[in-house]
Amino acid sequence: MARKARKRLSRRNVVLAALAVYVGLVACINILGSADNDTQPQGWWQERGPVVPHDSFPSDCSLCHEGDDWHTLRDDFQFDHEAETGVALLGAHERAECLRCHNDRGPVSVFAQRGCRGCHEDIHRGQLGARCDTCHDERDWRPTEIITKHNLTRFPLVGAHAATACWRCHIGAQVGNFTRVDTECLTCHMQDLARATNPDHQANGFTSDCDRCHIPTTWTGGGFSHPGFPLTGAHAGLDCEACHTGGVFTGLSRDCFACHMAEYNGAQDHLAFGYPTNCEQCHNTSAWVPANFRHNGISSSCDVCHLDDYLNTNDPDHQAAGFPTNCAACHNTNSWNGANFDHDFPINGGPHGNLDCSDCHLVPRNFSIFSCTHCHEHSRSEMGDDHSEVNGYVWDSMACYQCHPDGKD
Repeated sequence: MARKARKRLSRRNVVLAALAVYVGLVACINILGSADNDTQPQGWWQERGPVVPHDSFPSDCSLCHEGDDWHTLRDDFQFDHEAETGVALLGAHERAECLRCHNDRGPVSVFAQRGCRGCHEDIHRGQLGARCDTCHDERDWRPTEIITKHNLTRFPLVGAHAATACWRCHIGAQVGNFTRVDTECLTCHMQDLARATNPDHQANGFTSDCDRCHIPTTWTGGGFSHPGFPLTGAHAGLDCEACHTGGVFTGLSRDCFACHMAEYNGAQDHLAFGYPTNCEQCHNTSAWVPANFRHNGISSSCDVCHLDDYLNTNDPDHQAAGFPTNCAACHNTNSWNGANFDHDFPINGGPHGNLDCSDCHLVPRNFSIFSCTHCHEHSRSEMGDDHSEVNGYVWDSMACYQCHPDGKD
């Protein structure tokens, strides 16, 4: 046993001795090579691969390098990439290290043909297409004008959606996973639907078409369009429960009387005069009072309502004088008193102003007969002389009116 152990130890010593000789020879060769070239062997980062071959580069290394190693480039080093290669470096590409593109992966032209994906990993896994420049540009890898670009999709971002983080809808967006999302409101707002109790959306079957009431600005404060019964005036500010008591939202009458019976019964004379329950004939939705009665369908003859006023008027006596019952000829709707008869002969000013009716109409209660000759300061003979050259002149009030309809000479 001892002899076998000594034999194994002897073999191991031989191997170690041979290895030591080999290492020594390699070290000597390196030292000699360094002495001959006066430079250190060129090294590089392993993850970048070996150095790009310089076969086509100028032989004057000092154009780019300086110092005792090959890693330091001159501060004033410049290379006109567009002039030398025909490819302009813009944005972040202009600041990138040469070896980010020029390394042992192969010719740059091969990767350039692949577009952005030649160098940049597609973290979106092809879900957003091959055109990276749709969202990105060369200045920065971060997307620009994302809201404007999202508005070109089937779901424009407006209101609160524009301020919402991408991952709230696109689960996995933090790592670039923008899986297509259903655009139905309930895809994201199911919990809001479950929490809505005023009114209870689920109990009343309000489970779809959220945009009928809600807008993207905010989920609360929905504005239901209320088809069939527009909510205008005072109705617009009411809570749903004011009309939909007990949470009943279907089968309700649209008639005013259905909600306003108490107002009708409490209004003066509505029941006594048998006013119809079609409230909108007089009222509007802005306020219950004041009312504005519309006379649609009622006789347009004034005496239907104002016959007593007609019969009791004695200055002049309307009935005795045979005045027509078309009261609007003298009266207006502002007041019954202070009538203003549209007299053909001007009596509102001049010498005929401020006269009583009886000053010209001498026959009581007959206003179709009038006299001009009895009250003028001219005698018949004097007027005859004045009208001697007037063909057909006669001393008659009607003749006077025919020649002087405005009361002037």
